[in-house]
Amino acid sequence: MSTRTVPPEIVEANVDAIVGPTHHFGGLGIGNLASQEHRGSRSSPKRAALEGLRKAAWVASCGVPQFVFLPPHRPRWQFLARLGFQGKPAEQLAAALENSPEILSTVFSSSFMWAANCGTFSPATDCSDGKHHFTPANLISSWHRACEAEERSHSMRQLLPADSRFTIHDPLPAIMPLRDEGAANHMRLSDCSGRIGFNIFVFGVGATTGSTRFMPRQTHDASTAISRLHGLDPGNTFFLQQHPQAIDAGVFHNDVIATSHEGLLIHHETAFLEGEAELVRLERRFEELTGVPLRRVVVSGEALSLADAVDSYFFNSQILTVPSADGHQRLVLLCPQQCADNQSASKLVSQLIADPTCPIDDVKFISLQQSMANGGGPACLRIRLPVERGECDRWALRLDAALEELLAGVIERLYPDSLEMRDLLDIDCLQHLERIPGEMAAAALRANFVRP
Repeated sequence: MSTRTVPPEIVEANVDAIVGPTHHFGGLGIGNLASQEHRGSRSSPKRAALEGLRKAAWVASCGVPQFVFLPPHRPRWQFLARLGFQGKPAEQLAAALENSPEILSTVFSSSFMWAANCGTFSPATDCSDGKHHFTPANLISSWHRACEAEERSHSMRQLLPADSRFTIHDPLPAIMPLRDEGAANHMRLSDCSGRIGFNIFVFGVGATTGSTRFMPRQTHDASTAISRLHGLDPGNTFFLQQHPQAIDAGVFHNDVIATSHEGLLIHHETAFLEGEAELVRLERRFEELTGVPLRRVVVSGEALSLADAVDSYFFNSQILTVPSADGHQRLVLLCPQQCADNQSASKLVSQLIADPTCPIDDVKFISLQQSMANGGGPACLRIRLPVERGECDRWALRLDAALEELLAGVIERLYPDSLEMRDLLDIDCLQHLERIPGEMAAAALRANFVRP
């Protein structure tokens, strides 16, 4: 249980991406079992967006700084043209579907909703130049996501005031040895103030053998490049290889098999390949600099099998520092509803809450059925930005009751209740979907939630 009364000096601002109106089940995620299982199913963009918005609003209601990214425009007409599809819009889309359903799915993809993949963020306190650093992920493992880097660079700049001390890098070069999937493969630990940071990069392929079933999405070279770009202290930076057995079981990102918050690290026993020496170095360094031991929880395969970890998305739960009325800082675990429905995951959650040596105080289960059916849990939908307390007060698009009401109104009024791939060929449906992101952005601008 957590007993801390002093709030951290560095707070984790959360940024969630609003699900787009073209959310569908295209089955394009490499190694993503849920995505492949639901390929071609009828989706509900309205339900998906409302579920994500309600999750973010609950986090905001806990006193956590919560922001949103607005959805970019779809479809990607320029992408279609570059692939040689010409003619009127309806002709381009029909030809794309006839040639390859994957191409049609790509140009309408709403995968930007999983903000954890938008990039890697390092707070100023961790960086040698005293500035925050953000590197958009190139996401080149999946062709439906590779164009998101430019969109999310724009979203990040829209969020921040012009005089903020942020360095926004270009994504890493778009070559396979440097494939990068962002914060989903990065964890940060810290002391209770948040000022002493420890960065863990997890890669799927390096010098040793990778997965035999699915292509690993993160490389060692990409992870080391980001650590250099951000000016991270090599003594406080750690690199772990994801276990091939985990990738083969459907663990396509580290945040499906491990999680961290402040001085707590929770991971499955099969999360990392030959990682014990690096983890011991982490534990020693953590205690050396903070004066307290790292709390490392290793979940055995007996307690939670790899299959149940992927089914429940337990490790994709969010861990939040929540101020309580009595002045204490509580740690709350925000789990997908699947953790309550999965017997092993439910038992594990109960054990963690009851364990007096575990700092987690409470649990909240939340329904994210549409995102989960595409392989994205609570942590997938957000990126964490650790910054000085009060520093994010001038950022745009902070989620409060007024912005929640505005966004929910647009979603309820304009988003489709259901959608499948062939609906995207209907010209009336297409024109309707195309105008929604612009209307949402214009509404937010009129209400002064974004800058002109």
